[in-house]
Amino acid sequence: MRKVVLIPTYWSRAKREWKEGDAVYDHPTPIDEDGTLERTLESMKILSVKDFKLVLLICPTTPEVADEAERRVVEMVRNVKLQAETYIFTISDLAKIAEIMYKEDDERKVEPLLNMAGYANVRNMCLLCADILSADAAILIDDDEVFEKADWVERSVEFLGKRIYGDVVYGMAGYYTNKYDQYYDDVKTEHWMTYWDRFGFKAKAFDEIIGSAPRVKRTPFAFGGAMIIHRDMFQSVPFDPEITRGEDIDYLINSRMYGFSFFLDNTLSIKHLPVPKKHPQWKRIREDIYRFVYEREKIASQVKKGNMVMVSPEDFDPYPGEFLREDLDEKIFRSNMMLATDYMMKGDTEGALESLNNIMIAKKDAKPDFDAFSRYRNTQKLWEVMCAIIAQKRYEMRKVMEEHNLTNNPILRNEQSVRQLGKEEIVDALHKAFDFELGDEGWNALADRFHVKTFYEDEMLFRSGDFNETMYIILKGELMLFAGTHSTGGEIEIARLNKGDILGESCIKNQPFTLNCRALQFTELIGIDRRDIYELIENRPELGVKFYQQVLVKVVGKMRSNNLYNMSRGGGTVQDAMHDATTTGE
Repeated sequence: MRKVVLIPTYWSRAKREWKEGDAVYDHPTPIDEDGTLERTLESMKILSVKDFKLVLLICPTTPEVADEAERRVVEMVRNVKLQAETYIFTISDLAKIAEIMYKEDDERKVEPLLNMAGYANVRNMCLLCADILSADAAILIDDDEVFEKADWVERSVEFLGKRIYGDVVYGMAGYYTNKYDQYYDDVKTEHWMTYWDRFGFKAKAFDEIIGSAPRVKRTPFAFGGAMIIHRDMFQSVPFDPEITRGEDIDYLINSRMYGFSFFLDNTLSIKHLPVPKKHPQWKRIREDIYRFVYEREKIASQVKKGNMVMVSPEDFDPYPGEFLREDLDEKIFRSNMMLATDYMMKGDTEGALESLNNIMIAKKDAKPDFDAFSRYRNTQKLWEVMCAIIAQKRYEMRKVMEEHNLTNNPILRNEQSVRQLGKEEIVDALHKAFDFELGDEGWNALADRFHVKTFYEDEMLFRSGDFNETMYIILKGELMLFAGTHSTGGEIEIARLNKGDILGESCIKNQPFTLNCRALQFTELIGIDRRDIYELIENRPELGVKFYQQVLVKVVGKMRSNNLYNMSRGGGTVQDAMHDATTTGE
């Protein structure tokens, strides 16, 4: 399963600087401070397996700080040295992606979706990056979290795409723990909350879903910083750009409307250590008013559609369902009246007035002046259009993202797709690929005969009938060997090859390929030509024999895991399959 971990990181002007028009987030990192991102990256070193791609989306509150934010993030990545393939994604990258989109969408219908301002839009750009990178699983994390479980990533996708309780797991939710290692919100209950007991209903929901067996169960809530989404769902269901806060739970509601189910794993915890909120209480409850009123209206305005499922507030009990019912207005009125009274008793006239304003906002401004359900349906249709364009233009879009791949040196290819690696890099790759002992001189002699090729997703490496003169070892990526074409009745997958696998060993027999090969994702290979293999055996027989023995070991291993070997077991031998493989150009 191809996994992409996506972490948006928010950056603002220097502390105490703000200008009208700047995007508003809860706690963006001032450009002159360190923030929490580096702490998150450091914590990822605990992960036992780093077989994922990591994308850091740089989300500035203003374009004026974009370049400096990029410099700071790159600096952090270099300092941490995570040993995971790491990309950054910037507003300039998005502009390049947009131009590729518009080649297919000349009316720019998808333009409203290509936006990195606002929480829901940022989450959608996470999904866009995951799609471009051909992810099977998009793993959404926040930059104020700390990993404490070495197997967190493996655990997060353990059930993804599998069937549980008669339903397929398309979305998996983890959960937050606070500084006290508790899953409850770290808040103090106050008198005014009697009618706005959001944290009480959340605690009840958390106890039912997180605090009880079984390990995996359907959930009415999810956390945006611990959310894992299967490809089938993120290519169909976008975050709703109209939601200003609570985009994570809103996404769960949207996914349920389109027939997808979210589950929660009560062992999938991640520590959440946010910067303390500085907004006054009246403002925080106002943000909740906007989100709950909007979601209530979206649910209330549903009409029956053949490709959708009708949902009700009760489907999301006890939380957020309790705040999506018809009595929401009464909850808002009573709680804000009590909050205003508390402010008055403290002598805070402004706080009291703003609390009373919340009541009016709930009746007027918070209610959308459009059909929220129909608006989201239109967004979903555009999202599917956008994903279809990604499928067509993934090769071009992937090249844009590779420009900001911080893990490798820039990839410069000539017309033969060849680039050079330093000898130390080649020697290191050979060490990992072959299990035999050589002195430094031997490894260097072997490395001198190798070169590197790179291929982007969906790029063909060779076709049946092409002359084969090079044997390759895969350094990164994934390839598919297949027989046939659409014109001959369809492709038949023979094998998939991954990092460490060998390709084209039939070059030794001077035979053409009889299979086709295509890159399923960006792939880098290290290769040795047939003439160099012969030269090695003739002039360095001890080294040549060791090398050839290792090649045979890898060929046998490959045959045991692909369709040719399985076919041979029906009536042939491993030797038959070996012969088939070398003559087909595997």
